[in-house]
Amino acid sequence: MKMTLFRQLVQERGWTTIQTFGARFTAAARELAAETGERRLADVTVSRRTFDRWMSGDMKGMPQKDTRRILEHLFQQPIAWLFAPPPEPDTSTGTGTGTQEETPRSPLRPEPDRGGFHAEQFLLAREGAAVDRRRFLLAGGAAALPLRPGGGEAASIRDSYLAGAHVDAVLIHLREMWHMLVQSDNLLGPRYALHGVHQNLTVLQELLDSAVPPVRDEVLRLAACYAESAAWLHEDCAAGRDDVARAAYWTQQAMEWSVEVGDDTLTAWTLFRRAQQATAAGKATQSISLSRAVQRYAGVLTPQMRAAALQQEAHGYALAGDEITCHRLIDQAISFAASPESAGDGRSGHGDFATPAYLEGQRANCWLLLGRPDRAVPLLAASLSELPEIYRRDRGLIHARLATSYARTGEIDHAVEQAQLALAIARGAGSARTLHETITAVDAMGPANDNPRVAELAEAVAHGG
Repeated sequence: MKMTLFRQLVQERGWTTIQTFGARFTAAARELAAETGERRLADVTVSRRTFDRWMSGDMKGMPQKDTRRILEHLFQQPIAWLFAPPPEPDTSTGTGTGTQEETPRSPLRPEPDRGGFHAEQFLLAREGAAVDRRRFLLAGGAAALPLRPGGGEAASIRDSYLAGAHVDAVLIHLREMWHMLVQSDNLLGPRYALHGVHQNLTVLQELLDSAVPPVRDEVLRLAACYAESAAWLHEDCAAGRDDVARAAYWTQQAMEWSVEVGDDTLTAWTLFRRAQQATAAGKATQSISLSRAVQRYAGVLTPQMRAAALQQEAHGYALAGDEITCHRLIDQAISFAASPESAGDGRSGHGDFATPAYLEGQRANCWLLLGRPDRAVPLLAASLSELPEIYRRDRGLIHARLATSYARTGEIDHAVEQAQLALAIARGAGSARTLHETITAVDAMGPANDNPRVAELAEAVAHGG
């Protein structure tokens, strides 16, 4: 028998029987199917004979494509590493306890002096537990690949990485980093994630210049995910028309790439993003129409994607002044809500933010659009108490909307308190969206501008205090 990384990991985890391994493999297959919308993945299984061959290392070739993807998802390792000899333990870092699982060193892992945002210590403190070091070295806006000497652009990888296991490793790395950038956005705000998203889009666009199917299909899917993220981050950072234009551009690019690869799930999600943009622009009929277009992809929508689309349609009806239809749609959305245990990193699929607490917060926002701040206050307060801490920016938006609601009902002291909390999050996260909502709240306090606390708040907003 040959010792491979696959065999080592299976033995370390106690998955040495086909029954145990098969159960883990099936769970990973279903998870990946839900994440990608590719339902066929959930039907992939492993026979006893195949498992025995993998354990012995007696293989004539790599597993088939879907099986490779599931194995990579299960172990979070490139397939080329799984069936190679395991790496030697790294003993150069001092006298560790030996209790933490070692992982192979990736040639794509950024060196400590590459610059960028290093989120590892912050995230370890937030989680309060030992965490896989490799995942958090990929977090935030850290540089994904070596930089050209004296330059700020990612070095060209087409010649050196566009073959065999190298491109597989690049895509696995970028896919993992996308999840960490999503989590970084939720925890820290858009400015920490946007740089990393654009760096990796540059890499993906270089690959698209030369990649041919089936490699191109995988690059397109990942590029569409990154483009959709870029659109969202530019919207959240939007300080002017340039960011709004960039958001529209990247939404359109995400849609083009998802249509090219035939990924209906991603196409539906880009339509959802366009519906959000229409709502933000106050275009009621377009918001309703685009939200309905999302729902026509019923065969690929996860429940949480359906929830997101329904609540977006509800906003269109709120803009149109149709209270009854608006709240009927929110009720429907809640029946499809995502689990509140979502990790906030997109691993459970698009729309994992659409938890019950989030949706009740959106119902409250609809009440504001309908001119009923009194109905919004209790819903926003309840949503704030239930929304997980991971969704920091969403909490900032709720603080701002609660401030607006209090201001419109004449509860100025409560309004100021909530606006101060929103402003702190907006400044800390670099979220222009939250800042704009906070300004709306301050404007709503206009009748009380002789109140010293309101004047102080307005000064802080105007001058960055």
